[in-house]
Amino acid sequence: MVGGRWTFLEVVVGLLAAGVAVALTSLPRGGDVEPALIVVSFAAALAVCALILPGVSGSYLLLILGMYAPTLAAVNDRKFAYLGAFIAGAIVGLGLFVSGLQWLLKHRRRITLVIMTGLMLGSLSALWPWQTESGEVLAPEGDLGLVLILIAIGAAVVLGILAAETALMKLRMLSPEIVADPEPRGAQV
Repeated sequence: MVGGRWTFLEVVVGLLAAGVAVALTSLPRGGDVEPALIVVSFAAALAVCALILPGVSGSYLLLILGMYAPTLAAVNDRKFAYLGAFIAGAIVGLGLFVSGLQWLLKHRRRITLVIMTGLMLGSLSALWPWQTESGEVLAPEGDLGLVLILIAIGAAVVLGILAAETALMKLRMLSPEIVADPEPRGAQV
């Protein structure tokens, strides 16, 4: 979706975004706390952004902040003040983040997509199958062959989908406008 060859600066920015994602997924989990309601709102605003950003998990962000268990407990115990603060923070955070992301995609589309690609690349470190409970990376164990086979199957599926898209575009069954994700018709420029 970035389109064309990446410049040197875009590669550097993409790698920096990947580094940020690796750092985020490597953070130790915070201890569970009994937070103030304003902290709950801010945590919800941050975690809800993960619904939109690729490669970032809202649940993981709540774990890092030490807010995952208290939030689940609030749901189970029906703590309506806590849940209200969480919902309000999530709504405000989502609204602000979506507006900001729309602006970035409209005015700085290419670099925004480069950064999102870097985030996805860096978040792959969280999928490493040999980790401790705290996220410490371990050396591969005996089932390395199976993991490599599954990686190859996943890569083949993705490459097959890309090949099908290319073939459909050549047959003009899929227009380039759909693939390029243009602005909706009638949108203000």
